[in-house]
Amino acid sequence: MKILKIKNIFPDMNIARFNLAVWQKDNDDSICFIGREVVEAGEAGEPDTGVLKLFEIDKNGKLIHDRVLWKPLYDGINIEDPRALKLPNENLIIGLTAVLRNKSGKPVPFPAIVKIDSLNSWKQLLPPFLVIDTFGSGKNVTPIDNTTYFFRPDLPEYFHKILVFSLHSQVPEKITDLVFPRELSWAKWKIGTTMPPIWLTKEEALFIIHGISIQNVDGADKYIYSIGRAKLSRKDNSFQVTVAPEPILTPDDFLDESGAPLVQELHPELRRVVYSCGGIIKKKSENVLSLYVNVGDRTTFEVDLSLSDLKHGLFD
Repeated sequence: MKILKIKNIFPDMNIARFNLAVWQKDNDDSICFIGREVVEAGEAGEPDTGVLKLFEIDKNGKLIHDRVLWKPLYDGINIEDPRALKLPNENLIIGLTAVLRNKSGKPVPFPAIVKIDSLNSWKQLLPPFLVIDTFGSGKNVTPIDNTTYFFRPDLPEYFHKILVFSLHSQVPEKITDLVFPRELSWAKWKIGTTMPPIWLTKEEALFIIHGISIQNVDGADKYIYSIGRAKLSRKDNSFQVTVAPEPILTPDDFLDESGAPLVQELHPELRRVVYSCGGIIKKKSENVLSLYVNVGDRTTFEVDLSLSDLKHGLFD
């Protein structure tokens, strides 16, 4: 996959900023993000506790505004990995992972959802979010429309499946499972969502996904993340997915000319990460997807990819 551009949107930062939901305003060219800001890595088995912040970047890539939207008041809860779906009138639905503590004090992730009724009146903190425990623990909550969501339960049988559920009047109901292939070399251990699908027609969408494999690197097993592409088909409440065999982005795409990583991993002993929670097709850029890629759980790169290339072989 040809990469049109790679740009670090938070250069020269000592603080980790990653896993950003993204949308573009209707009335100007600035881009808004909600994402994690983490000062230091969590200890083994613990989440990387930080805050959720709102960032706004102008059309020239300059940071023009940032503020804290949510911060943990207690050790028992954290929220992370937002995925934003923009609705008419600049309303937003955001899928989140809420990390709670069980009776033994172990952190356990659960799906959560927050709805922002109007960006014109929303000025300060994140509105109250709904934690959903109906389907057990898990993550990767991705809004599909104003009542439909993807979610990966934290169970081995869902390492290559996603649970699809609806939410009407605060009552979650399972619709179906979306089944992924198991033989992909870059997603042999697990597969999941990134940003909400890009609907090209009423029934077909370009679906950017992530995959994880386990590889032995210098004598130690590490989780290797990659980003791939797929065609998502929907007819009523039936979903199917066709995945391209090769990934579009791997950690090796973020090395300098000498082969050294562009950024240091937050957890170099555990994994090599490229991940994404958001992407947009900017105004006046109809054939380019700007994907906002978490590299190393450390910073965010804007990666421009051709929509024609992303669709090739899936929709032709």
